[in-house]
Amino acid sequence: MSELCGIAVSPRDEQLIIKGWVKQFTCGDPRLSESCELFESMGRDIHLEEMAKEDQPMGAECDSCFIACGDEMKTIWTRPKK
Repeated sequence: MSELCGIAVSPRDEQLIIKGWVKQFTCGDPRLSESCELFESMGRDIHLEEMAKEDQPMGAECDSCFIACGDEMKTIWTRPKK
């Protein structure tokens, strides 16, 4: 796993990056739906990933958000439409 701006980059992230995806951010509804609509209106393809333990900032010792919201949060990835 490599490090980018203090955020862990998982092997799955690396696969998506190679395929042209750009990681945007992790959130839950209603912001998730609003953000997806916005990116689609900008002509972007959207890919959603379940939040994974590896998405936490490196060195994070607090799991409360992950435990409380992990099943509701998704990471938004975008790329230009093909």
